[in-house]
Amino acid sequence: MSKFHIKKISEIDQKKLKNFYLKTFKFEKSVQDNYLWRYRMGHNEYEPIVLLIENEICGHAGLIPINIKVNNQIKKSIWFTDFFVDTKYRSLGFGKHLTEQWMKICPTQITLCNEKSLKIFKKFNWSYNNNFLKKIKILNYFNVITGLKYLNNSNFSKKEKIEDFEVKRVENKLIVKLAEKCEFKYLNQSNYIIRDENWFKWRIVDCPYKKDIFILCYKNEYIVVHIFEKRGIKTLNVIFSSNKIDLTLINILTIFSKKNNIDFMSFIGEKNNFFDGYLPGQRNINFAFYSQNSIDMKGINNFKDLQFIDSDIDFI
Repeated sequence: MSKFHIKKISEIDQKKLKNFYLKTFKFEKSVQDNYLWRYRMGHNEYEPIVLLIENEICGHAGLIPINIKVNNQIKKSIWFTDFFVDTKYRSLGFGKHLTEQWMKICPTQITLCNEKSLKIFKKFNWSYNNNFLKKIKILNYFNVITGLKYLNNSNFSKKEKIEDFEVKRVENKLIVKLAEKCEFKYLNQSNYIIRDENWFKWRIVDCPYKKDIFILCYKNEYIVVHIFEKRGIKTLNVIFSSNKIDLTLINILTIFSKKNNIDFMSFIGEKNNFFDGYLPGQRNINFAFYSQNSIDMKGINNFKDLQFIDSDIDFI
């Protein structure tokens, strides 16, 4: 095995790190130049690490530090994200070393992952459940199937009513209301991801693509949407909802989306019946987690509310 070093990203030259992110993860420039935001650097002592071989970055294990409540106790935790080992160094043990060092950063870790990643996590004694779904709704079959663009003459205004929805830009007073909604929602729950005012400020107000985020207000509920376009396809991700997305909200979001020429709409929902996960437009999501405390593992398994906004799933 070649000689290697594992270092924190704060110990790496910024130019070299940015070039690595651009080449490896193909981050959009707005995110590439703001990796300090992406990994919530400065929130606490936790930060991503890199694998160095011959002074070149050949591996990366990212993280997003968060707080969670488990069995009524506030705990530090990290989201696992942006794991990479250069192809020529795979199957040589480097990935194992990198993962082991990453798991030492914080005693509690969580992630949303695919089947391939899940197999690796299982080797490190992670647990998982697939109680959640990514639900996708196609709104414009013609554009999705043919790839043909059509003229988009509609623009978002700072305040617009659609079926009693108010469409607003991100502003601090709404962030306060989002945090208050979360606090009330979890008042009698003992296991959940903590989304407080500081967290919402980092995730939305400080976000490098804030211009593409809108807050929809409906009957004292709030839905945060991220709208982006890639290869001529326009997508709306419901990254946060203060309440469960029921049929009424889906219908209103559909009207909103069609008015603004959106092709896809997606959000994360909890499984409610046997057929969930097998129906068209539904994809199972693996929620994997690990803690050095076995009692905490049981508590994390009881998380009922995961959304796009909790991880990096809406902008990777």
